[in-house]
Amino acid sequence: MPALDRSYVSDCAIEPGGSVAFTCSTDSGEWPWLALPAQHPLVIQTQNFWCSVGATQAARTRDDSKWSALTWTDWVLGDRDAGMAVRGVFERTGEGDKLDFCTRLFDAQDRLITRIRGKGVVFRTRNFESWRGKSKADVRSSAPDHSTFTYAPREALGLPEAEPPLLAPLEEVGGTLRSAALVTRENGLMPGHPYFSGSGDHVNAPHLAEIGRQAAYLVSEGEARTIAHTITGAEMDMHRYIELGTRIDIAIERPSASSVELTVSQLERSCAKIAMEWG
Repeated sequence: MPALDRSYVSDCAIEPGGSVAFTCSTDSGEWPWLALPAQHPLVIQTQNFWCSVGATQAARTRDDSKWSALTWTDWVLGDRDAGMAVRGVFERTGEGDKLDFCTRLFDAQDRLITRIRGKGVVFRTRNFESWRGKSKADVRSSAPDHSTFTYAPREALGLPEAEPPLLAPLEEVGGTLRSAALVTRENGLMPGHPYFSGSGDHVNAPHLAEIGRQAAYLVSEGEARTIAHTITGAEMDMHRYIELGTRIDIAIERPSASSVELTVSQLERSCAKIAMEWG
């Protein structure tokens, strides 16, 4: 993807073995999502993007002339009392040119906040802009009208007034618990949403992480809500781009008191799997 005009990481140092140590910005004016708790899935997946971009640019292992995409990620929390990230370590874990990596983030007291892993793909030969333009046009031409889409109340999703909802209320269809999401430019990008950033090309990993968190909050009536619903671990497998402004269907599988799995589709095409644990 084209080089970005700002960086969340600084003071990058290449360590023996090729890992990259870096300092994290703590400027919530520049990075508004830092106002959220360090353990929040939206924060973790936003950091996943910016840390990997900054570290690979510093290590000169990133080709800014090619577009890339995150296809899989998971994360686990470290110390749940840890505060804002001030430093991190990024390392490539795949062989050859595989985009497999791991990032660890630490707070000012050197407590581990989270360990994030990811896998990606580089579009080496495809004309990304042309391909995505056609895909978005195809979806727009076949998408139904969503002017009557009904979102769940903020309090049912654990949201303050400043954050717009993404999910519809739960319903049971054929014995399966289901919901839906609608992420638009109005509720999925700044300034309509105070914390989401991104290219605006598609629904990205922070959006999916927040969809998973909101779904977990809907499902976990009772105990999880009393502990402010800290997601302790999650996994996301993303195998198709999800378009903005088009309904996202969510099948909720194996819900329990401390975990949930989601199958995410759009226009009857499977797009992602999300699993979240809390407690």
